Amino acid sequence: MQTNSNIDEAQKDTGLSSTRLDFAQLFREYYSRIYNYLRHRVNTPDDAEDLISVVFEKAYSHRNQFDAAKGTFSTWLFRIAHNTLANYYRTQERRSVWEAGGELPSDLVVPEPSPETQIIRQETITKLLSGLDQLRERDREVISLKFAGRLSNQEIGQIMDLKEKTVSVVLLRAMRRLQQQLSEETAK
Repeated sequence: MQTNSNIDEAQKDTGLSSTRLDFAQLFREYYSRIYNYLRHRVNTPDDAEDLISVVFEKAYSHRNQFDAAKGTFSTWLFRIAHNTLANYYRTQERRSVWEAGGELPSDLVVPEPSPETQIIRQETITKLLSGLDQLRERDREVISLKFAGRLSNQEIGQIMDLKEKTVSVVLLRAMRRLQQQLSEETAK
């Protein structure tokens, strides 16, 4: 029979804190947020699924490196996703480019009951993706983390090694550039 001191000692040996990380629960909780972030940064759902499996594999195998004193679990996990995506771009020698005139990714469209609403939504998303493609890499990254990953500016700052105020300024300027590009596109 193990005593509490033996259990505490075993947890120290494995590097886990006294509150063990339930990865099955964490996977269920963060899968959609990480997937959305990755999906907005790569061209195909298959690439996003491959990357998310790498992210959770890295998180699981390095779970003993998570330190709650340094930040939240979501920040740590998104940092892994951010780094995995950077590695993906380096190894693939390509950037997230939406092909002009290409088919709209079906997993980015939420079906609506009205066909007219669906067409308007698809056109809007196509214009938005085209506008995002015109932005600088850092702007796209901040927008993806903010809206696809649903992270706070503080969490984005921790992931990108930026101050929270800097993230706010970058996000504001990126959104203004995007709005200007969309306005110019509409005026054509």
